[in-house]
Amino acid sequence: MEWIGLPVGIWLVFGIILLPVYGMLLGWFLGKPRNFSLALRGVTYLIAMIVLLWGGLFAVSMLIRFVFFQP
Repeated sequence: MEWIGLPVGIWLVFGIILLPVYGMLLGWFLGKPRNFSLALRGVTYLIAMIVLLWGGLFAVSMLIRFVFFQP
């Protein structure tokens, strides 16, 4: 099932589920009082957590692959 060339799941994840994250980022950069150094630190922490999550998932999936699926 596609809508405007993209699967519905893409619209669901990036449009609805991540809406609070978009609001948080907008609040960090557009809210008052503005402190760009703290906002950039928050974005850095957010990106670091995402990278650590995906990196850990990749490492565990490779471990499972090498332990259980090698001939």
